[in-house]
Amino acid sequence: MKEIKWGLIGTGSIAAAFAHSIKKSKNSDLISVFGRNKKTLDEFSKKFNLEAFKAFDEFISSKNLDAVYIATPHNSHFLYSLGAINKGKHVLCEKPLAMNSQETMILINESKKNNVFLMEAFMYRVHPQTELLINLIKENFSDEKIKIESSFGFNADIPKDHRLRNLNLAGGAILDVGCYPLSMSRLIAGTQNNKKFMDPEKIDVSVELDETGVDKNSIAKIIFSEKVEAEIKTAINEDLPNNLVIKSKTKKIVVPQPWHCGQFQEGKSSISLIKENSEEEVFELSDSIGLFTREINHASEAILNGKIESELMTHADTLGNMIWLENWYKDSGVNYPQNLIKESPILNSSFTSKKLIIKSNISDFNKTGSRIVFGCDNQTSSLHAHVMFDHFFEHGGNIFDTAYIYNAGKSDSYLGDWISSRNVSKDIIVLGKGAHTPECEPKFIRPQLEESLERLNLERLDIYCLHRDNIEVPVEEFVDVLNELKDDGLINFFGASNWTFDRFKDAMDYAEFSKKAGFKVLSNNFSLAEMINPVWPGCVNCDEDFLTYLIEKEVLLFPWSSTARGFFVEKDLSPKTNHFSNPTLEEEKRVWHNQDNLIRRQKCFELSKELGCSSIELALAYVLNKHSNIFPLVGPRTLFESESCMQATNIKLSENQMNWLIS
Repeated sequence: MKEIKWGLIGTGSIAAAFAHSIKKSKNSDLISVFGRNKKTLDEFSKKFNLEAFKAFDEFISSKNLDAVYIATPHNSHFLYSLGAINKGKHVLCEKPLAMNSQETMILINESKKNNVFLMEAFMYRVHPQTELLINLIKENFSDEKIKIESSFGFNADIPKDHRLRNLNLAGGAILDVGCYPLSMSRLIAGTQNNKKFMDPEKIDVSVELDETGVDKNSIAKIIFSEKVEAEIKTAINEDLPNNLVIKSKTKKIVVPQPWHCGQFQEGKSSISLIKENSEEEVFELSDSIGLFTREINHASEAILNGKIESELMTHADTLGNMIWLENWYKDSGVNYPQNLIKESPILNSSFTSKKLIIKSNISDFNKTGSRIVFGCDNQTSSLHAHVMFDHFFEHGGNIFDTAYIYNAGKSDSYLGDWISSRNVSKDIIVLGKGAHTPECEPKFIRPQLEESLERLNLERLDIYCLHRDNIEVPVEEFVDVLNELKDDGLINFFGASNWTFDRFKDAMDYAEFSKKAGFKVLSNNFSLAEMINPVWPGCVNCDEDFLTYLIEKEVLLFPWSSTARGFFVEKDLSPKTNHFSNPTLEEEKRVWHNQDNLIRRQKCFELSKELGCSSIELALAYVLNKHSNIFPLVGPRTLFESESCMQATNIKLSENQMNWLIS
């Protein structure tokens, strides 16, 4: 069997444990080590007979090197992992994988694009103890409501500059060891709900901060579902039980030291099942292989089998855990500098990039526009926005959709900050919207537009749309105000969102009669599925008659929910992400479920398999192939979702395929 040649990044105690453990592995060999301190590097390399590198580029470029294990402070994980991935090296990185969800998302995306293995080193996940625990939960708790109690904490007598107390080095209990009980709780909650893992619905935290700004200890009370809640504790200034308890009304499971799995007890560990009558059943385990060695074997086997992620610690699991770790430490008041735009290592890093998005000439705008439009309403922070916008723009995207009400104005500000920092105002097209119900009256349009322009750091908008309609207001009043704004140089073109055919046509007729500018854009719902009931009050779709009219009038269609809010995603491929815009099954049934749409969905699944693309990509491709004047709005939250949308712009459907999907 081929051996995986490993290199170590780091020379501390964890790296030493890895170096000792790999000697017992069945499919791995440790050949090199990288470190920045010459003295410790020399001592380490000599002790373990390894080739030593003080220059990272030289270390990671070694042709003999297959994979790296990263055992450095948390703040360095991202850059070392990214550097390795971009050189085609497989990565096993100590937890947490990164500092925030943006770094994590990038690493996962890059691993997929470069076809290399990436795993967050939660060792307990690969141990038989965890497998036994999951089976006991399934066998004993069934549909019962359970509470999880878990902790990981220790009393560290350390100076201020120690990494655990250093904000710049990502110190604090939550990131260092709180990630363990959070990860375990998500695993257990998922098991209880017949999933691989489950994200919280709600998290309430309490915290004691160190004078340095990191968290000394914290408690998180978590609601996962009606069936599962958890209370997890972490500390670097207090010795905690460091155990796991799962209990229902009738029984409980107790796991001492669940994170170490007998590592410090000669491989011996146990799980206790205590029933209502206090009867206790103890399950003993004995591990002669060792926790580190098991993880090395697991990772190497996955690499040898051509996998890019672990089945036991998946990329989706890692990303979800990081999202909620980030929520936890932010809610605790911990402000890492790496989360700030000016300090983040992300924005000065290079990623795998190529132009994926097809563009079309837009004659009225005298610009070339990307065939998909980035919806700026799903960004959770300025850093998240910068990452997503950079990625979209680098891949050929240049139309951005925002609105006065999105994220209480933050969406405008995020986009404006990005435009200014990248100096791309002349290279992009910005679609803004205002006058949303209940402020859908002519008097609100100008002040809202002026406020949006201030947030966006722009003097004018390329396109401005009325976000909703108010049938109590004559169309003439709306058209007149929009023309005034155009004459004042605040907007170049304007349009409407969620207007009915009759109202839209009346407005166009008035503009033509009065020799004023008319609508150039419509932003209504349009997708392979026809909306049978509004998603929200005031939502309007664009039917075939409406579309024919738009094409005749050379009006551009910028449809929202062009993939029907996830209706065309095969549900087993779409784990819950607990986002505010996630549709519920009830919503899906109310809005999209009729016989025609369900048939279309099934045909979409069939044709996507035939074409070798995802069903959601095919659904978007249908809209793109409908007409060149259609520019679908998409709202990706991750780089994976964004690239999926990009791929759709390159899917060509024949007339027969288009007709078959809707026949």
